[in-house]
Amino acid sequence: MRPSPSVASSGDTAAAAPPRMYFIPFPTPGHALPMSDLARLFASRGADATLVLTRANAARLGGPVSRAAAAGLRIRIHALTLPAEAAGLTGGHESADDLPNRELAGPFAVAVDLLAPLFADLLRSRPADAVVFDGVLPWAATAAPELGIPRYAFTGTGCFALSVQRALLLHAPQDGVASDTEPFLVPGLPDAVRLTKSRLAEATLPGADSREFLNRMFAVERATAGWVVNSFADLEEKYIEHYERATGKQVFAVGPVCLVNGDGDDTLERGRGGEAAAAAEAARVLGWLDTKPARSVVYVCFGSLTRFPHEQVSELGMGLADSGANFVWVVGGDDKSAHAPPVLQADVGAAAPGRGLVVRGWAPQVAVLRHKAVGAFVTHCGWGAVTEAAAAGVPVIAWPVFAEQFYNEALVVGLAGTGVAMGAERGYVWGGEAMGGVVVGREVVAERVRGALADETLRRRAGEMGERARRAVEVGGSSYEAVGALLQDVLRPGRRSQ
Repeated sequence: MRPSPSVASSGDTAAAAPPRMYFIPFPTPGHALPMSDLARLFASRGADATLVLTRANAARLGGPVSRAAAAGLRIRIHALTLPAEAAGLTGGHESADDLPNRELAGPFAVAVDLLAPLFADLLRSRPADAVVFDGVLPWAATAAPELGIPRYAFTGTGCFALSVQRALLLHAPQDGVASDTEPFLVPGLPDAVRLTKSRLAEATLPGADSREFLNRMFAVERATAGWVVNSFADLEEKYIEHYERATGKQVFAVGPVCLVNGDGDDTLERGRGGEAAAAAEAARVLGWLDTKPARSVVYVCFGSLTRFPHEQVSELGMGLADSGANFVWVVGGDDKSAHAPPVLQADVGAAAPGRGLVVRGWAPQVAVLRHKAVGAFVTHCGWGAVTEAAAAGVPVIAWPVFAEQFYNEALVVGLAGTGVAMGAERGYVWGGEAMGGVVVGREVVAERVRGALADETLRRRAGEMGERARRAVEVGGSSYEAVGALLQDVLRPGRRSQ
């Protein structure tokens, strides 16, 4: 991961001093992981990158950053202590996935907002040429305004989902339907996209405080110099162009950023720092996959925030056993009560002897998806998971849970054609999963898993998308050029801070 000869693709800025860039994500793995990859990507193109993290996430992500710095890249982590006690948050929680219940989400959000003056002080003491800020941290776009530093919003999701969300907030077509299951057309998109109220993010539901979200969206639009998106042209080119027109700001589609990890230790320990236990677990999972035939395994993981009720976990586990397929199933850690209890894991193991590997808490997801034994991915359709599957060329079995995940499903299943739906017609409310009941039964799970693994057309489409993703980040590819374009935008006369 050596720097390229120039900080921009065209080479006309090679003589310029390296642009100093800060990257600051919302403190949870689904945001911090791609932002860490993004910082290393820009450092590999000659930027001087500082990744701003809470201490807990700094410990998780420090290994790849340290190796990149040792290899000669200008990259470092600046750790901030989350002002938890000032926000009434106890327990030492510095990452959203560590919160034991939703009641603590409010104090956690307050604590994250209290990072604003700390970040502003950092900018004043060590000014930068650009800030790439998480779109859900609007205060990062206005910190230290006297410095005149250009800010670029990292969207956290793709332009398709952003376009859908924007249309729902602006036009509210969901308010005109009679039931939660009545389809409606999302207006103003390049394609005919239909949704139901049962598949919408909470912020866009009738009765929600959508005006606050709309105002926040417009505030970020006004403050940003452009959008940085973990996506690539062949996945959603029409929506990259659509979002540029809708917001009047340039989109820099630079993904899939997970491809910056290569095939070494950065992939094996991604998200778990240099923990010895993580290395041992990665070796165990990959060693098990080595014993399975090509494309015979379904990988099952729902990210760091999903908390299924026990009844749904049971249906999922027994459906995997009934499918007859090999599977790697990642369930939550022991501190997350809504996840699979050990007795259920034993039941599933007994029902699928030799075919199932249950992993507690964490797995080396990027490495697993790249393994030749993996033939499908059951996922919640968080954007990081969607782009990782696309980069690996693995078909998706989409099971959205909350937020914009149903919109991502509509892209993958309905437009890209690289996935199939598990059949979830409604999601869960984060923190209220215990009351959500069963959304998908074991018979459906078994049927969809068998069908996806046997679908040659689906496999071919996903494989072709993987090839396009890899070409996008190579020299001359669309994402490679987008990185160069953003660096040139930072370096253009009058843009750099004084």
